[in-house]
Amino acid sequence: MAIRSRRVLTTFVQGDLRHACADQTGTYCIRLTPREGVVPSAKPPVRIFMGTEAVQFRAERAFVWSIERVRDPARTYEIHLMRDLAGFERRLWLTGFTNYRFVIPELAGGRGRAIYNDADQIYLSDPARLFDLEMGEAGVLSINDRDTSVMLIDCEKMRPLWNGAAARRTGNRELEKRMREAGLWADLDDAWNARDAEYVPDVSHVVHYTTIHSQPWRPTPQDYVYRANPAEAVWTRIDREADEAGFQLFGPEQPSPAFRQRAGGIHAEPEAAARRAEIQRLARDAAPESLLYCGGDEAGTRASVEAIVPRAARRIASIDFTALTDPVSSETVDMVAVDGLAQLPDLDIAWVLDALFARARRAISVHVSLDSSRHRSTPADQIWWYQQMAAAGARYPDRHWRLAVRWPRRLGKTRVWRWSGGALLSRRPRVWALLHYKTGHRSQALGVADALGWPFETRDLVREPLRYASALARERLGLGGPSLPGGLRPPWPEVVIASGWLPAVMARTINARNRGASRLILLGRRGGRVGESQDIGLVCRHFDLPPNPRELITTLPPNKVDDTRLAAARARWPNLYAPGVSPRIAWLVGGNSAQHELTPAMARRLAEQIRAATTAESGQLAVLTSRRTGADGVEAIREAVGRDTIFEPWNAHAGDANPYLGYLANADVLIVTGESESMLAEAVATGKPVYIVALPERAPGVRRRLADWVVGQANTDRFNARGSRRPQEGLQYLCARLVERRVFVPRRNMPQLHQALVNQGVARLFDGHLSPWTPPVWHETEWVAQRIRALLPAAGRSGSGAEGARPVSRALHG
Repeated sequence: MAIRSRRVLTTFVQGDLRHACADQTGTYCIRLTPREGVVPSAKPPVRIFMGTEAVQFRAERAFVWSIERVRDPARTYEIHLMRDLAGFERRLWLTGFTNYRFVIPELAGGRGRAIYNDADQIYLSDPARLFDLEMGEAGVLSINDRDTSVMLIDCEKMRPLWNGAAARRTGNRELEKRMREAGLWADLDDAWNARDAEYVPDVSHVVHYTTIHSQPWRPTPQDYVYRANPAEAVWTRIDREADEAGFQLFGPEQPSPAFRQRAGGIHAEPEAAARRAEIQRLARDAAPESLLYCGGDEAGTRASVEAIVPRAARRIASIDFTALTDPVSSETVDMVAVDGLAQLPDLDIAWVLDALFARARRAISVHVSLDSSRHRSTPADQIWWYQQMAAAGARYPDRHWRLAVRWPRRLGKTRVWRWSGGALLSRRPRVWALLHYKTGHRSQALGVADALGWPFETRDLVREPLRYASALARERLGLGGPSLPGGLRPPWPEVVIASGWLPAVMARTINARNRGASRLILLGRRGGRVGESQDIGLVCRHFDLPPNPRELITTLPPNKVDDTRLAAARARWPNLYAPGVSPRIAWLVGGNSAQHELTPAMARRLAEQIRAATTAESGQLAVLTSRRTGADGVEAIREAVGRDTIFEPWNAHAGDANPYLGYLANADVLIVTGESESMLAEAVATGKPVYIVALPERAPGVRRRLADWVVGQANTDRFNARGSRRPQEGLQYLCARLVERRVFVPRRNMPQLHQALVNQGVARLFDGHLSPWTPPVWHETEWVAQRIRALLPAAGRSGSGAEGARPVSRALHG
């Protein structure tokens, strides 16, 4: 109940900010008429009523598009969006449309049939098949008498029980009870409401994403920590098809009923200087030769824009939102600047953004002032605006966009949220790699930076926790100077690569200094949380962390080992092994970590086994210890391997003289202790046979036991009487958020990682014997670089330009 209680309290204190004004007396009807060239059917229109709310805008579109894909082309379909209906107390509902379904008989005029669907559903079969089912004496068909999320309703029979008056004053469970007591319920085939894991390909007719915290489109990330959904690929495919078709519920040829009235009355928003500063920053970075302003500041629009960019833009024009409905007036410009969007109906925001993106060849700047009044037409929710902008930007990946959302408050300073997304503005972006003092993190950051192929600069973050803590505290208090520790000072980079906790914190601080204009590539468990942003996270599968659509999942972390570096190392250190000896074996020794330990006894035993295996193959062994091996472990290994073994103990001051890469380049076989993903990644990247020596897990301490308990609670679902998973609430939600924010993390599933490498043929588990084999080529770091470049396309490198962009907001209804 924690989330619902917080929502109720917030709505009483601040108002119902998540929704537009609840003043609708009817539905918004989307009418799919018979397709051109098809003889219309004599059957009645298929009437579908969908319960929905503003945060489900992506789900609404996917729902309607799913019907378009499978509908009878000769028949008419009327899809009624039930949103923001007047007279309902929504603050006590889990969703913003819980009781709307019970007013359907009245909305339908008490005649004929109607289907009810929640917005979080998609059709895989023609809904006309459901609409035409035999109902007998029943007034409602559903999969059970306590689940009314998909229904076929006889409106005449149900109107006495389910109507506007009853729906507004009676709870949903009581209304379902009245249906049962009246004997008006009958069973519906479960295929018409396949909930999450119940989905069966080629069998299910409707997929229902009923587990709120696993809905693929992540409508309210501020309320839930989202998980993967077993039927996620089905929804994603339909959403992608809608993108490719340029489909929106409304469009320039047919906007929502209130659009023209609202668009014609846009007024100037507050804080004009702040809005102009946002436009000025992007104009300075993008250097446009033409600029289009769209908004409500009609009196001083041209003069103010010319004052902002007197040299950058040679051609400046301005339009109001009504001009977007004119297909003739669609000339493209380098940059588009927009404000006043919050005054339009929320149903029109998606197609309006599409139209604006289509006119911007290079960049678009959007400024939103949140409206917290009772009569607003869009949600006063910064995350909703980010989701709208990110969705539009995904359809135009070659445009650079920036969004600034301001919340003017009566008391206190105006709050501002900033995001950037889409293509980078430079063909050769300015890139920083923040280098951790730990070797593994440095290798990961450098590996990504090298693989991307962009020129980059490095910034070393030394081990001075008090210095960084002091700097971050001053930053939070607004007392920071022009530069940050570690030589971090303007001009700020377009891209920041960071691995590990401290570099990730500094990367976020850089982005804040750059007003959201930097894009972050965050690597690893401690630094990779992306949140709601256009940043990129890079995490390994065996971390078992909550998923995020902006995260890339890999088997191993990236690293700096490649053919070029190996060749250079081979040339620099040609005589590490005795001449003519074969095979040359290198043992990379890790050691103690938070999860694993290497005791002196175990180190001695492993050294003896590896030395014996080397002797059996008539080879020569080189042992390289690490910072984590420990003094006792180093001595135990030194004693066990004997004098004929090459021994390279860890040297913190070796720097460029460290022969580590030389051994990777010259060895024929590599043996690696299995607790270190970084060493495993570097070994596998050589393309040589790799043997894994698994280390046991240490006895968990207090923090590890607490972390295990938190992770267990985060993954423990509760079920309701209908058999559906309850939304995250209370303790489960708190624990899930702690895991998502990396306060506590799951144990690294190292056995899973080792088995994955064995399955892919690039490694084997060490069993006391060594035998050479030829592993397949490992190109994961290259794949990572390709995916990052696709998500962060450099200017002029995307596959589509303004002329080749997908259709703009092609609404299908008549």
